[in-house]
Amino acid sequence: MKTFTTLIMMVFSTALYASTPDLSPYFTGKTGCFILYNLNQNALTTEYNSEQCKKQIPPQSTFKIPLSLMAFDQNLITQDTVFKWDGEDRGRTQWNHDQTPKTWLSNSVVWVSQEITPKLGMDKIKHYLNAFKYGNEDFSGDQGKDNGLERAWLNSSLKISADGQLSFLKNFATRKLAVNPAAVNHTKENMYLETSSNGWKLYGKTGSNIAPAIGWFVGFVEKSGQTYIFVTNITGQGENAEISGIKAKEITQKILTSMGLF
Repeated sequence: MKTFTTLIMMVFSTALYASTPDLSPYFTGKTGCFILYNLNQNALTTEYNSEQCKKQIPPQSTFKIPLSLMAFDQNLITQDTVFKWDGEDRGRTQWNHDQTPKTWLSNSVVWVSQEITPKLGMDKIKHYLNAFKYGNEDFSGDQGKDNGLERAWLNSSLKISADGQLSFLKNFATRKLAVNPAAVNHTKENMYLETSSNGWKLYGKTGSNIAPAIGWFVGFVEKSGQTYIFVTNITGQGENAEISGIKAKEITQKILTSMGLF
């Protein structure tokens, strides 16, 4: 009986190991974290570097997902809203023109976020952060500068872990967040990026910071009623072009492709 039990445990351990691929080659030279969650089975599929996944870091432009939900829920914006560019050179060509809620996310336009946050106001934002259980919920901004509405999510006071991003996205995908259904529908629509050659629809948002170097890519893939949520972050020291939201997205797509999910 003891031998049989040992054999069963060995088989189970082998199967578990086989279903958990070694992702370290994707993160060579970087400190990284990756989570994949099967929403249909309500089960964690893969987690790489669990300690890193627990660390809270600034969300950067991934914060546009909850901010979009807030803005739509408060009827501050609709899908037809046009954010007027003020003519100031913002340093990026794709930022130097009028924007829509879709291009705000796809072009990751910081000035649009900074136009929305004052309209929401600190009290409402804090209310939503608490309702969403979003990271450390600290929107105070840089210490002593009273600039939370302008910068809290940009390498400042607001921080969230990869585990926290997963929890938020699970509630988003299962419509458990306390916002109206249209807010979820519009935000999801604006997160759509592309459909792979084998039919997986990719929804996501990048986030980047230069120093310290931070790269995020969070979202989900869908096909034929199946949904997998993913969270990737990479961090490093100093200015590093290999650590950015674009790089995190590239790593994520390679991992998903290797698993037949993109």
